[in-house]
Amino acid sequence: MTASAAPETGALLDVADIFEALPDAWLILDAEATVVAANRAYLALVACEREAIVGRSIYTINQAGSTAQREARRQWLESLLADGAPGESRLAPPIRYDLALGGNGALVPRYWQVRATLMRTARGEALYGLCVHDITERMEEEAREQRERAKLRSQARLRQVLVDEANEQLRMQQEQLQHALAFASVGAWELQTRTGVFTCNEQFKTLLGLPGVATITERRLFEELIDEEHRERVRSAFDAARHTDTPVEVDFRVTWPNRQRRWILLRATRPRGSETIEYSEQENAPPAAVSIIGLALDISMRKESELEHQAAAVTERAARERSEEATRAMDHFVAAVSHELRSPLGAIQSWATLLQRSADVAHMARAGTVIERNARQLALMVDDLLDSGAIATGKLSIELAPVDLGALAGNIAEDMRMRIEEKGVRLVADDLDSCVVMADEKRVRQVIWNLVSNALKFTEAGEITVSVRVHGEHAELCVRDTGRGIGADVLERIFERFYQAAGSGRVSGLGLGLWLARSIVRLHGGSIRAHSDGVGKGATFVVTMPRYR
Repeated sequence: MTASAAPETGALLDVADIFEALPDAWLILDAEATVVAANRAYLALVACEREAIVGRSIYTINQAGSTAQREARRQWLESLLADGAPGESRLAPPIRYDLALGGNGALVPRYWQVRATLMRTARGEALYGLCVHDITERMEEEAREQRERAKLRSQARLRQVLVDEANEQLRMQQEQLQHALAFASVGAWELQTRTGVFTCNEQFKTLLGLPGVATITERRLFEELIDEEHRERVRSAFDAARHTDTPVEVDFRVTWPNRQRRWILLRATRPRGSETIEYSEQENAPPAAVSIIGLALDISMRKESELEHQAAAVTERAARERSEEATRAMDHFVAAVSHELRSPLGAIQSWATLLQRSADVAHMARAGTVIERNARQLALMVDDLLDSGAIATGKLSIELAPVDLGALAGNIAEDMRMRIEEKGVRLVADDLDSCVVMADEKRVRQVIWNLVSNALKFTEAGEITVSVRVHGEHAELCVRDTGRGIGADVLERIFERFYQAAGSGRVSGLGLGLWLARSIVRLHGGSIRAHSDGVGKGATFVVTMPRYR
């Protein structure tokens, strides 16, 4: 060897020393799978001498395993070394291959895993580097873990069998309970207050008019199933059941999809010893149960009987009140008639006596005027009484003919102007559209006269406005005053027969004028309504009648 080659020799010796000192077990093979080198770690791992393996094929060394193991080892090595690419590293799967590591020749179970790397020398020769790992301890640990898992699975299966048996017994008991509840038409349910979902039997769903596959939630119960007028009361009962140990009972009505109405009696309580939670949205609120249990029963027949009795009692009470009110109205009517008749009759009698005793022409003319006025008032009252009787018995007849409502209202306003202005009240009748309606002129005149007279009675100062306007297919007569007005509590009653508002002050009349006006307008296919902003703010009466085409 020349001097120039010395450094190379030193480098090779350094590499060999490093190879020998590697902690992992290494074999170097040539392209023919012949062992070229083995380090100390490998020799110690397989308990053999270097001369026993170097220069021999990898397939012939360490042939201690059984025939089946040797064949499996050969195939394992062939797949590891076949068709390698330079620089490629392959990790073989674990394999069992037993070795005779003891002095007695007995085989010791061992598990191996190899990483093979194909390398090229400077001269282009192919070498395989095999890093051999004894993974026996790891495989034995995995085997122990598998046995432990199998044992746990066996215990779990045993527990599952016991659980299944207990569940089967529970299922049979539940079926018996469900049959009993179904036979008695009783619905059983449990509400989870955290989720708002009901767990219930089919009978409970049937009571609410739902199919067996339906899902019931607290929101659906209160927003869809329970009739609206009962929801707040049932919600209060549920809140009480959440926070107290006292059972709660409440009834409510539901309307099924086929529009059939049923009454349900519901009893609810929270389970004894149940878990509780604090509702954070309500500060200092009492603890509430996480679930509520209860039963439901159809009480439609009983409830309908109760409602019938209540309705009968209400009807009887209303009839008694109407009878008493009719009696009071009749007493009031008799008193009013007596008073209203006495005044004009007294005036007629007094002035008739004066005529007999005085020959003064001035007194005679005045007496005639007073007697005529009071006689006219008596005639109007008698006509109202006769008309009220005819209307009450359905015998009031009307003769329809085209009538100009605006012209008729203007004529009546002019006829009453002097009487109105004598009282110091201003009459405005300048907004009178010409509008023809099919009506009985005499009866419509009576309506307008009564409305204007009524306005005059209750107006001490200010003005009375009469107007007629056309609104599409209808004519609208309006009589507005600035008088005493009408209280909201009596506005709907002023059209009742014989009604006179209490506290309105004594005014002449029998309480028939507005009732007659409404009855006559209705006979003509029209309507009448009243409006007032309150006492002291005047009143407005509006008559609407169909136009004549």
